[in-house]
Amino acid sequence: MFIDIWTLAIALVTAISCSLCGGLLIVNRNAMVSEGLSHAVLPGLAIAFWFLRDYSSPWLLISAAACGLLMVWLTEAFVRSGVVESDASLGIVFAGMFSLGVLFASNYLKNTHFHSDCIIEGNLSLAVFDRFELGTLYLGPKPFYVMLGILLLQLAFITICYKELKAMLFDSELASRFGLRPKLFQLLWLSIVSVTTVAAFNVAGSILIVALMIAPPTAAYLITVRLSSLLVLSVVLGCISAVAGFYSALAMDVSTTGPIASAAGLVFLAVLFFAPGRGLLAARFLNARQNRDTLDCLVLQWIQDSKLSSSESAVNQPGQGKDSELSALRWRSTVERLLASNLITRHDQGFSLTGAGEAKLAAKLADFS
Repeated sequence: MFIDIWTLAIALVTAISCSLCGGLLIVNRNAMVSEGLSHAVLPGLAIAFWFLRDYSSPWLLISAAACGLLMVWLTEAFVRSGVVESDASLGIVFAGMFSLGVLFASNYLKNTHFHSDCIIEGNLSLAVFDRFELGTLYLGPKPFYVMLGILLLQLAFITICYKELKAMLFDSELASRFGLRPKLFQLLWLSIVSVTTVAAFNVAGSILIVALMIAPPTAAYLITVRLSSLLVLSVVLGCISAVAGFYSALAMDVSTTGPIASAAGLVFLAVLFFAPGRGLLAARFLNARQNRDTLDCLVLQWIQDSKLSSSESAVNQPGQGKDSELSALRWRSTVERLLASNLITRHDQGFSLTGAGEAKLAAKLADFS
């Protein structure tokens, strides 16, 4: 039980850190940077470990973060050259750097615990055994405090530089005119993202990092367009993914990495289908309602212009001489719906609009004008 609690705590703090990073990357349309960083820092980790042979050395974090910033600089350099687009440049750089890291680890770190499979997959269940002790006092797993420290750094940066970050994300040219130096803030934020990615490597592996940086913020983006709300929702959805994946892993008796990543994907799919306003089902429902309202107003307009025959056959045989392609079934159902809604009335000469029908038609025509 004690191990399970600490494992869940590590999963939660990692999910919160990655979700905050991903939220700003999504807004800045740099979602694939998380994928690039999660792979491109491998050469920095491998080379630093080859020299030091110490997993706990802070130089591993520094070397890997520097490697991540090198990836960002090379990507921007390729883009500025005008030879390739930004997405192609990112793919070239991170794939090349990751390949170099795998080759280096495979050839020079064969007989060590450091290998590419561990980096790619990660294992939250093993992170809990990296003990943090002060003398004889055990304070918990070291990865928890590392990720907690990075989370506090993220929160401090976002709180202090929130206005500058908004200007950088939404209108960098305007921010430059006001002297806010958006390039500097982007570099600082990408540095924090790089450090977060490196710190989460030993805890979660690159697959879970990418899942937590992309899925919760993207789901939050479907719910809200306000930056503050997006960051909060990203954290909430990331925590839901971590908790659901953790307990799923316990039930299936498997490593927690895969279930948490899968839970993040399922949370995204749930939001994609059921989100109010921008979800697929909501959009389909809204589109159907708009089509129905337009059809209702079209029939109301025809009735008002006396283009609807007074005979009952006009209800059963629509489209003759009216330039309409409505089927008889749709036509009859529309007329019946308007009657049920008290928008039209039936009489001996045919149909006429009620006061409510005239008001609805006038409002619709006002929207088009």
